[in-house]
Amino acid sequence: MSTAIKPDLSAIWSTDAHGLCIACQESPAGLMPALKGVTLSAWLRLAQADDDAKIALQLTAALEGVTPFHFELPIQCLDGTTRRVIFSGLPDSQPSASHLQYNGFIFDITGQRKALEDALRTAAEYRLLIENSTDLIAHCDSDGRYVSISPSYSKMIGWSADEMIGQRVLDFLHPDDYASASEALAHIFNNGALPDVVEVRKRHRDGHYITLGTKACSVSNPSTGKNIGAVLVSRDITRDKEKILELEKLATRDILTGLPNRAWINDQVNSMLAQADDSAWVTVLFIDLNGFKAVNDSMGHASGDLLLQQIGERLQHGMRPGDSVARMGGDEFVVAAMCDSREAASAIAQRLIDSMEAPFAINNLKVRIGAAIGISLARPGTASAQMLFENADKAMYQAKARRDGAYQFY
Repeated sequence: MSTAIKPDLSAIWSTDAHGLCIACQESPAGLMPALKGVTLSAWLRLAQADDDAKIALQLTAALEGVTPFHFELPIQCLDGTTRRVIFSGLPDSQPSASHLQYNGFIFDITGQRKALEDALRTAAEYRLLIENSTDLIAHCDSDGRYVSISPSYSKMIGWSADEMIGQRVLDFLHPDDYASASEALAHIFNNGALPDVVEVRKRHRDGHYITLGTKACSVSNPSTGKNIGAVLVSRDITRDKEKILELEKLATRDILTGLPNRAWINDQVNSMLAQADDSAWVTVLFIDLNGFKAVNDSMGHASGDLLLQQIGERLQHGMRPGDSVARMGGDEFVVAAMCDSREAASAIAQRLIDSMEAPFAINNLKVRIGAAIGISLARPGTASAQMLFENADKAMYQAKARRDGAYQFY
């Protein structure tokens, strides 16, 4: 279905000494009420599409004062449409002319008026969206200085628009985010695109930092294509980051003891094995508790959980800087360390066994347990984490079979 494009309306007219229109050239002809043969006031009463009497009074005053007039008004056309036109006239400047002799024009501005109204409405809608948006919306020029910010920006970070406009975007960022943000802005100012959200920390007026996820896009001059700045839409992701960190903690921590879990220690050993330094041994100590099952069965699982928590604390206290201890599950724990010799690994194992000597206090009762430890070692790059764990596990069973609370190398 096609929509017919209505032609613009225009007319040039003249009146005689009696104020009657004696000439009117219309384009297209026959579209507006006839002007020729009637006075300007009579034509206005016939053509005007609304009941606004102000224009008629102004026209009468202009004619009586022999002054120019220039009005914008809606007229009802003969094809049933309403059009906005400019109705303009000048007194005839000939010396012999009557004061009622005028020359003028009628010009259709319906399209221009609609375009202006649409633009104003769109601008108002955008302003309404920006002023009520919970996202932080900012516009900066090609020098990276703020041109405008949304009210939500001031509300979120405490700085007023007057304090931010004219200042550099980078000046409000955490120093550690300066380089990456500067690189991103430079890319935008070169008319590049950033498909991903850029994470930055913005300084609040009171000094603390808020983590923002920012989507930036280039703004170009439509005539030249030259960049003239960027629009930055940001969202507070501080809580999201906290939730992610909490989830990461849950994914890598044992809920009961708070120690790293199997997944974390596996990654840790893999990282140690990938190190270029081959002067030390990557050492895994697999710890299995002696006597824990009896406590768990006789005193209940809640008491067993308390015991595991206390054991986890003791094992942590026995670690050297850089050593790691994790709970594998049940009553099994693992220590990962870099040792320059078997003697150093033996010292760690003995220290762990000694830490079990003192009794544990569970529900006002003293509980004693021991530990069997299996040890496996490998130079970086010569084994996998899985192999080290398996070898340490085998050595642990050999130590456990001795029933003397000792450690055993694979």
